[in-house]
Amino acid sequence: MQVLFVTPYPPSHIRVRSYGFVHQLAQHHTVTVLALCTSERELTEALALRRSGITITPVWEPSYRPYLRSLRALATPLPLQVAFGAAPALRAAIQEQVTSGHVDVLHVEQIRVLGALPDELPIPIIWDAVDCISQLYAEGARAGATFMLRLVGAMEARRVRAYERLQLHRFRHVLVTSERDRQALLDLASESQIAEITVLPHGIDQHYFQPYTGPRQPQTLIFSGKMSFHANVAGAMTLVERIMPLLWAQRPDIRLIIAGSNPPRKVRRLARDPRIQVTGYVPDLRPFIAQAQVAVSPLPYAVGIQNKVLEAMALGTPVVASSCAIAGLQATSGLDVLVADEPESFAAAVLRLLDDQVLWQRLAERGPAYVARYHNWEDIVRRLTAVYTRSLGTADITAAKVAWP
Repeated sequence: MQVLFVTPYPPSHIRVRSYGFVHQLAQHHTVTVLALCTSERELTEALALRRSGITITPVWEPSYRPYLRSLRALATPLPLQVAFGAAPALRAAIQEQVTSGHVDVLHVEQIRVLGALPDELPIPIIWDAVDCISQLYAEGARAGATFMLRLVGAMEARRVRAYERLQLHRFRHVLVTSERDRQALLDLASESQIAEITVLPHGIDQHYFQPYTGPRQPQTLIFSGKMSFHANVAGAMTLVERIMPLLWAQRPDIRLIIAGSNPPRKVRRLARDPRIQVTGYVPDLRPFIAQAQVAVSPLPYAVGIQNKVLEAMALGTPVVASSCAIAGLQATSGLDVLVADEPESFAAAVLRLLDDQVLWQRLAERGPAYVARYHNWEDIVRRLTAVYTRSLGTADITAAKVAWP
């Protein structure tokens, strides 16, 4: 099977879903990746993917253009996310690849790419929505870390909700990472909705994220993730403002590492406290996660699957998370992770792990076992290939143009 895989950024170890998909698919199929690149770092990531044996065409666009498109979209009903990724060069590259006649299936990842998708194509299209983005923005409107994030969340939630509803008529096959997101999309659909929405979690590369058995930094917590993401900003602020004071009251020597790319100024300022380290972008998060005693994820809102939780579990770092941070997983509270939502109960769970070596060891052992059972790439890609096969058997394989205000 010849698969054209289109993403709004180059797949990498940080973007685990697309990275795992293309590497696993390439073992059995011919895969070509088109990835939008707006920075030198993304070009470097694209070249690294090519060196690993993946056929990838980076589609370059100056970094100011996505923001300019989003600014112009303010006067329209189009979601800013969709305008952001609607690069003419990416649209042309998709059209060229499909016209070549060497593509059987088109796999499009995330809502952001849909603005660059040609209106009608003569091949099956799989839309990997990943998450229900309108639900994410609605939660951001409720619990965003700043007034501006809440304002944007409210505006985008309305726009994205209408846009997602249309896509459920446009595409025959849609993927999401969790049953929660599937139900959220189904709630948007009308009775005439025709999309087959398949829950397909992403996996964890268990060769890359191997259980760590070396020394740990004592009394050290890790909060990891893409720190420009608004839910992670809200999580970091909740952690530092509401949970860490409770922990420091009991253990003044506890250290916190906030690791991940592009932290906004609000997060960077947290490092003024000498007990907090804000790393910014690092090419490899594993050493930070592996050497911490406890991984924490007190997200006040989330959709889909949280990679930060899975990566810590795979590395054998016990996790304390909010209920929404693990809602996309099948993990059991008290057995695979510890779950707490209120600051007091969250701090108590962290202290319990720091004090109880038997509990710490049990979670450190169960984490990798859970990941191996539920997030095995080979099994997931077999299920993805089955979706591709069903799409090839669909009578009407064209993603039709849908009316948009």
